[in-house]
Amino acid sequence: MNRSYASLPWDTSQSTYQQEIILENGKSFPGYSKRLGKEEAKDKRILLQNLILRMYQAGYLDENNPQRDNAVQITYSWKDDSTGRYVHAFTLYQDCYEWNPNHYRDYLDKFLTRFYELKRSGKNPYEHLYETKRAKFLDPLSITNQRFFNKVNLRNYCVRLIKNNIRAFGEVLNFYIKYCERYFDGFTSEDQSYFDNIKFG
Repeated sequence: MNRSYASLPWDTSQSTYQQEIILENGKSFPGYSKRLGKEEAKDKRILLQNLILRMYQAGYLDENNPQRDNAVQITYSWKDDSTGRYVHAFTLYQDCYEWNPNHYRDYLDKFLTRFYELKRSGKNPYEHLYETKRAKFLDPLSITNQRFFNKVNLRNYCVRLIKNNIRAFGEVLNFYIKYCERYFDGFTSEDQSYFDNIKFG
């Protein structure tokens, strides 16, 4: 996130969403979906979903992040247009979520279900669910277009897919072989040696 943006104060009156993070160490702090002087995303569904995903990426909803105190819970509220006040909508915990039944939203429930499914399977929800305005590849193993123009970059991409549990080792290796055959000088013994010696930890 751009530091100049993050340094701006929250817009506590014009934000669509409000969140409160409560940490294991007892500290808590609020956040909002808008900074003073900046515009919110027009799509409020994407705005809220990406806000949640950024909390995961920042470590608050990722129990395996050693550089961040885990959140005991994060409560989310949205503004009631008739009163201008924020009303509690749902609460996120590390392993589940809880609705205020008066504000249940089916589309968001589906997103949260998928979010926690990915967490439980060891996959990164941010990698799979974050939506941007930029075009993105639907299939991380697609070889339709040439996206990498040297093997070093291609190898680093493959390691990222494996390390973050985005795809299984065998699938990634098969992708690498096909990619090399299509865009480079084929799959060589040096390539095989590289994959034989990949280590994580």
